[in-house]
Amino acid sequence: MKSACLFVLCFLTLSDASFSQRTFTVISNNGLKLREKPDRNGRVLAVAPFGAKVTVLTNEKGNYGKVEYDPPARRDTIGLLFPTRYNSRQAGHAGYWWKVRYSGKSGYMFSGFLADSAMLRNSSQKELNNQFRLRTTEGNAGATNNPEFDPGWHWYGLFQQPDSQFAVKKVNPRYAMEDFTGADGTYNFYSRAIVIQTDPPESPIYIIGTRNAWKERTGIDGFYQLNDPRVQFLPNSDEFDPGFMKKHGIEVVREKIRVEGRWPIERWEWYILGEGGRRQRAAPLKVYDDYEAPLSYLVWAGDLDGDGKTDYIFSAMGEMGYDVLYLSTQWGEGAVAKPAAVLWTWYTC
Repeated sequence: MKSACLFVLCFLTLSDASFSQRTFTVISNNGLKLREKPDRNGRVLAVAPFGAKVTVLTNEKGNYGKVEYDPPARRDTIGLLFPTRYNSRQAGHAGYWWKVRYSGKSGYMFSGFLADSAMLRNSSQKELNNQFRLRTTEGNAGATNNPEFDPGWHWYGLFQQPDSQFAVKKVNPRYAMEDFTGADGTYNFYSRAIVIQTDPPESPIYIIGTRNAWKERTGIDGFYQLNDPRVQFLPNSDEFDPGFMKKHGIEVVREKIRVEGRWPIERWEWYILGEGGRRQRAAPLKVYDDYEAPLSYLVWAGDLDGDGKTDYIFSAMGEMGYDVLYLSTQWGEGAVAKPAAVLWTWYTC
């Protein structure tokens, strides 16, 4: 349910994106061809590489719920979009042939690989650092599904194996624009959204980007929340099961905190336990200067980076939510784990 809500709601912020900003970015890993005519068989005038900027000359008009183009743009379907673990159907990759200008030449490009700046950077939310990234394959994180144009990233998928263990395998992230308009230009919630896929076309639980290469590994023991959503709670209760949490090196306690300018409130506080009695608080991330989203539950636990210690992915739900990756790599003396990457999930249900 959570994922379905995320998929719908996070892109409501994208549905009103206008083309008033005329510069778009190529998000096809293999580059995008500028053609003489609005057809896949048109003569190729140039090829714009991944990350290139092009000027779109086709204007969008119309009200919310319907898109029209001036001059009229030809609709086309080219290839297939990969399925995800929430949508097993392979949909056709629909889009329009937009008139554009690139490298001093005018022609046509397929809109299915062009993203405007609002879709690439639609939020003030920042990455935690420049060493790690956390992504999913559902296209449900509007701020952090931005393509990384720097080729120096190493990307790995976290996969569930048939024996309930997990694997870390190299993947190649691919991005596309999914068009949700009908043949007449109408749409329900949003007209276009950027989606992330993997090559080969598998469906990892998460995609992790690192600046330093990891070893591919299989047979990783771990816990995944979607396999048994209630196992971390006491029976018929929303209280966390202390035995389960301790098994995975976590302690969750209800504490009263005081927020400046507000009455004291109670919330769950999360601690990661380490050797020698170390106990490190997993602090909520700040969404705004005056708003923190506390952690809601454990999503995944296991040795992700291969150092023999447990890593974690927690989820925070609220007005704005996120998934946060904690790695056991020692970042400073006495640290048990540190937040390495965040996947902002926006308005959660």
